[in-house]
Amino acid sequence: MRGNTLEQFIDDLLTMGGPEKEFTYKNHRYFLETRAISETESDMYVFEIFEDDNKDCEYLCHCIGKDFAECVAKFEKERIFEGKTIYEAEQDIEVVFG
Repeated sequence: MRGNTLEQFIDDLLTMGGPEKEFTYKNHRYFLETRAISETESDMYVFEIFEDDNKDCEYLCHCIGKDFAECVAKFEKERIFEGKTIYEAEQDIEVVFG
């Protein structure tokens, strides 16, 4: 990973729910946004990742959890990079923002 280490990238997600991240993988630009949502009385958080090339803005990853750690755990298992997890694809990822 360029622009961050993988450890920094994950640590940012765990500690701050971001900051928002913009990164590339093999000439595709991705955006990761985090936001708080409320379901019943407890706060919930959602990580949403979409690809810039996607004109319909459909999310490639939509992870909802009770805290950042639960969202990150779900994100880590997602295979959004040509069938790879972030750990398998990290050598081809460049963080542009965040």
